[in-house]
Amino acid sequence: MTGLRFAAPEYDRLAHTLLAHDEETCAVVFTRSGGSEGAWIAADWVLAPVEAYSHRDGISAELRPAYLVEIANRARKEKLGVALVHTHPRAIGQPCFSTIDDAGEQPLSDYFGRRVPAASHLALVVGPDGCRARRLGIGDEIPVWEIGACARALSYPGLPEISTRAHDRQVRAFGPRGQAIISHIAVAIIGLGGTGSALAQQLAHLGVRRFILIDPDVVEMTNLNRLVGATPADIDRPKVEVAARHIRGINPEAQITARQADIVDEATLPTLYGADFLFLCTDSHASRAVVGQLAYQFLLPCIDMGVSITVRENEITHVTGRTQMLAPGLPCLVCTQALDGEQIRREMLTLEQRAADPYVQGIHEPQPAVISLNSTVASLAATMFLSAVTPVPSAARLQFYDGLKGTVRPAIASLVSSCVVCSPIGALGKGSLWPLPVRPHGARDG
Repeated sequence: MTGLRFAAPEYDRLAHTLLAHDEETCAVVFTRSGGSEGAWIAADWVLAPVEAYSHRDGISAELRPAYLVEIANRARKEKLGVALVHTHPRAIGQPCFSTIDDAGEQPLSDYFGRRVPAASHLALVVGPDGCRARRLGIGDEIPVWEIGACARALSYPGLPEISTRAHDRQVRAFGPRGQAIISHIAVAIIGLGGTGSALAQQLAHLGVRRFILIDPDVVEMTNLNRLVGATPADIDRPKVEVAARHIRGINPEAQITARQADIVDEATLPTLYGADFLFLCTDSHASRAVVGQLAYQFLLPCIDMGVSITVRENEITHVTGRTQMLAPGLPCLVCTQALDGEQIRREMLTLEQRAADPYVQGIHEPQPAVISLNSTVASLAATMFLSAVTPVPSAARLQFYDGLKGTVRPAIASLVSSCVVCSPIGALGKGSLWPLPVRPHGARDG
């Protein structure tokens, strides 16, 4: 996800604090790398104290050099970037950078470039009706996001004008801007099996144009009953290739990055840094642990989904599915106890390590799977995605499907205040500062 990302509700807090003043007001957002070029994570922000101003009125403000030195020293010491923030309190509509801003930014860009050369720095202007951001002194505008239960595009420069004819019926539901956002953001699908292939089809029909597809496996005969888009001729073909072909059949202009690789491998994970929204469609606890932590650590919203059919003594006893959004302010997979630590350990082992481990016995037993259940859960996930990025007013972020009762039940789970994954004292917003629980480069699961 490119641009500047705030963990909800930090942007709202910043804007409310700044706009409480009638005079132009300044603040500093300290940033971390978002993992890819053009991506920043808001790590902290401070309001400029009254004594920091050398000049301040309703249309302009200037900070004292001593305060800028203080800011640069902290940024360099803590290995952070700087986003200089000021308000246009009288702006109507989305604020724009003024000629005064243009003239003042270049010396600031030169100063912070010299004092904190390891980071790239930003400017952010905030008004009553929105905000706008750009690289400090350069002028290239960047998106601004607030990531929580909704992925709010606070500012999205260059959002393309799109033809709404093909998606006329859904544009009538959530508007042309919502459709434009869907068409512009990059979506990553991890796992292109039963749920992942069904989801890819739905997202392509919804108008998503930019896909990142990751799955290490090839199509097997036993996959054909539930792998959307696959035919017998696809046996031994990588699942990501089948999914990419199916997506292009729906939208020939789709931009697709397909990797036949395991997401838990250190070399594969950076592929996700270029995504704006993640879908976790695997039954591997290790991959869910890795991607689940990445969602909070890099503020990349994610929807995790799973299905299960339980058969005992030749009778179906349970048909269930779940969808859970992972984002700041929402409980993670650790909080909801959806991960098995011992299973994660086993899945991270190489074949050699498994052979030597006395606690790993037997082979994986295939579980029952049918396309109808996969498609139901994929549909729940697609609708949850729509409600996160467009005005679709669906609030559920954790849902349980019971196929025997024919019910979908929204649920509310509690955040664990000291959680190592989703709390501020844990991985939340740490970006590249914290390690991720990946399989080290050079170690491979055969």
